[in-house]
Amino acid sequence: MHVFWYTILPAALTLSQVQAATQVVIDAGERAQGFTRFVEDYERCKARQEFTPERGEYETKAEFHRRIELLRQGCDSYRVYEAATVTVPVKLSYDVDGARFELQLPFLREFHLDYRALVWDDFPAELSEFPRDKWQVDQPTPRAGVYKECTLRNVTANPAFFDRIEAYRPGSWQGCTTYYDRDEAVGWRRVDAVFSANDVSFYAYAPVPKARSIRDIEGDLAYILKGSLNVSDREFKVSEVELRNLVSGEVLLRLEP
Repeated sequence: MHVFWYTILPAALTLSQVQAATQVVIDAGERAQGFTRFVEDYERCKARQEFTPERGEYETKAEFHRRIELLRQGCDSYRVYEAATVTVPVKLSYDVDGARFELQLPFLREFHLDYRALVWDDFPAELSEFPRDKWQVDQPTPRAGVYKECTLRNVTANPAFFDRIEAYRPGSWQGCTTYYDRDEAVGWRRVDAVFSANDVSFYAYAPVPKARSIRDIEGDLAYILKGSLNVSDREFKVSEVELRNLVSGEVLLRLEP
């Protein structure tokens, strides 16, 4: 995991955009709205596909067929948005004794946020025994589920705010997870192609003076999630995350693949 910094983005949002960020807003397909509205757009498109209108009294057969063809056009443009942005307000939690913020990437109930592109799948393929002092291990049967902190791929931290970043797991059944099956030869063998990031949390270390300056702008901060939205699957695949000051445009930190 690399921690460094480069030029801060100068762009600032308008007041209306800042006010809109008090709720979860998705910007995709030249629209900025909540997820429910994207679902409604997709369902209206499917309804249009299934609707067969009556032929107009002065409408030729060719004109009528062209109108039907337009109605039957696919709804992929309403189903998948390859370049989308989700804006989520931030609620800070600071441990003054540890001099660190406890940051957790957003979890949303309306749709699933897939953060796998931002973390390493670093579970070993084989284990003689589980490191129970570091991992949460479900009661083993022939198969065991395991949980550990998600190892971040690339973190860009603004030194004006944070000194360093460190991944952690906030609870027993949180973090990144996979499964292992019993294996007589090695002990435990990992189940292929099973990996999920249920919770991505990390410490952002900042001494008290820096923490106070961050606290003062808490109301202006938001997570900016960039990626692709699949409306029918109710899933957003995250390719980049910024913690940004919506008023000044400053980026406090960035997570990338």
